[in-house]
Amino acid sequence: MTNFIRMVGAEIKGIKNVNFGKIDFKTNFMENLKLDLGDVTGIYGQNGSGKSSFVDSAALLKDYLSGNNLIEYYDLININSDKCKLLFNFFCSINNKKYSISLTFSLTKFENKVFVSDEKIRYKELGNEEFGNLKTLIESSKKTLLGTSSTFDKFIKENEVDLKVCKKISEINGHSFIFSKDFFELLNKKSNEFIPVLNILYALKKYAIIDLFVITNKNIGVINLANVFPLTMKTDHTSGSFVITKKEIIINENLYNEIKKVIDQINIVLKTIIPEMQLDLEIIKKDFISKDEINIILELLSIRNGQKISINNESEGIKKIISILSALIAAYNDEKVCLIVDEFDAGVFEYLLGELLYVLSSGIKGQIIFTSHNLRIMEKLDKDSIVLTTVNHDNRYTKFKHIKPTNNLRDVYIRELILNEQKEKLYEKTNNGDIEFALYKAGVFNERK
Repeated sequence: MTNFIRMVGAEIKGIKNVNFGKIDFKTNFMENLKLDLGDVTGIYGQNGSGKSSFVDSAALLKDYLSGNNLIEYYDLININSDKCKLLFNFFCSINNKKYSISLTFSLTKFENKVFVSDEKIRYKELGNEEFGNLKTLIESSKKTLLGTSSTFDKFIKENEVDLKVCKKISEINGHSFIFSKDFFELLNKKSNEFIPVLNILYALKKYAIIDLFVITNKNIGVINLANVFPLTMKTDHTSGSFVITKKEIIINENLYNEIKKVIDQINIVLKTIIPEMQLDLEIIKKDFISKDEINIILELLSIRNGQKISINNESEGIKKIISILSALIAAYNDEKVCLIVDEFDAGVFEYLLGELLYVLSSGIKGQIIFTSHNLRIMEKLDKDSIVLTTVNHDNRYTKFKHIKPTNNLRDVYIRELILNEQKEKLYEKTNNGDIEFALYKAGVFNERK
């Protein structure tokens, strides 16, 4: 089995309007410690109930593990708090060993910046220690460099000054200490002593940089900007997002060739989703600067019935599908890939969306987690693949309870919105009469002004 990491759970504290929320994702891994199938999870709930909070938390996780600056997440922390805390659980296969891993970290406001105040990784090797407790692999906090474990005593003694400098730089720059480049370099000097630590740290970092794709509303908003198109890419040689714009850019020629491969890959699937539609990457200008670099202007075009138009003139739904399709293809075919998408249904025809999710849930090898308002998808997923948001700020996420095999989940959900038969309330009811009167009152108020 190749190395892989699968997200199986998350706990969120102090993110936006989520005081606390816990999600356990359906996974096919624990039944036999093999990935025979992938996982698809949909998160549903009314507006403002915490769906996007999870996606934003996943974006924070990606940047945290990548060792990036986290200042952009300042406003993500609950306005009534100066700190948020995230916990993610993973099942991993690393060098033919299987682990359960728990990662916890806190982000704290300081003046107009943020810093990682606490971070901790615990683990347990599966198979040999299934009933044992998780052991601390590594931890760091405001008060301690590398926790209380004796594992790092000698390492700290030999590198105390360098470690303190590294820790201070991490605080100033607002990124993780454990996943910082400087800390990795220090550990690598003693690589023979810290093989298990480095194996897990490198696996988590690789997962974030190469295999974890998080599409937030902020990312999707860029799609609607004129002459700008973000293309999510996943190939054997490239992983990430590339913005196609009608401006001169200097790129490596190998990257340009990878973009062309991604377009060809997308075209194979696109015509089955949107009949007769294909993409074409047109070169407006191309100058060779050096042996490997080119100065280029690109435009992405859609072709239907022989007619070419700029991709920016297509509908929001089509642009969204095209933007994430490469990552979607990767998640379908690669057990290592995790794709998390906010408002997956936005602008997409509901019948098409339902059929697409049915195909994905039947044959996917990787993992897809999405938020949605479209209830048709509920008819295509099983009950364990659906997470529901609640109106309770202190318990934001739940799942269906007492569901029979013959139940239609869409009908059960709509019934629950009305009758509140689940343990947690799923919907803050509105009154049509109140809405009607409020609209009238607002209109009269405007006339008086």
